[in-house]
Amino acid sequence: MSLLIQTSPKHCANRGFQLKKILNKKLLYALSTFISSILFILLLVCLILHPSKPQFYLKGVDLALSASAPRGLLLNSTVQVTLLSKNPNTKVGIYYEDVRAYAVYKGQQITADSSLPSFYQGNGDANLLSTSLYGAGMPVAASVGYEVGRDQVAGRMVLSVRIDGRLRWKVGSWVSGRYRFDVDCVAVVGLRPGGGPTGSAVQEGSQCSTTV
Repeated sequence: MSLLIQTSPKHCANRGFQLKKILNKKLLYALSTFISSILFILLLVCLILHPSKPQFYLKGVDLALSASAPRGLLLNSTVQVTLLSKNPNTKVGIYYEDVRAYAVYKGQQITADSSLPSFYQGNGDANLLSTSLYGAGMPVAASVGYEVGRDQVAGRMVLSVRIDGRLRWKVGSWVSGRYRFDVDCVAVVGLRPGGGPTGSAVQEGSQCSTTV
């Protein structure tokens, strides 16, 4: 009696190697298909829906400043800010997270960071945001004291209200990853006379620059 088929250990090892190779190819193909699907969705959002960056408008600013120089110039400031945030998209919603605001004068931050609550903005929606920015004994360059006095004489002061945070796009049930956004609002504040180094004012609305 003779064997019609004889399988050697070497032959079994070759079959196992080929099976493993086939499985690796299938896994690689499935992974490539998944990545391609994700890229296709992102391309669909970018090319078809055209998500536009959010728009911010500065509606009002109340400002009060005072300076002291015990061992170096310290600036005390209170800035009350009212902003309008608008989502210009018609098919894309926006989630805002980790949002903070602060004020800058002559290139130096003059208030501590103020956190704003996270919120969702539907397509075409607008939200009114209000926050108070405080700076108690903020160390600044000595030249800032001179600039404050000069602005008081001129009757106006230029400062920036800056906002940054993270946002996510929402299309249907799909939500994107997080993107950083930065907003810069230039406020030209008219100071009331007779306030010395301290002034307060209200400014009419102006559009801010937004970067995503």
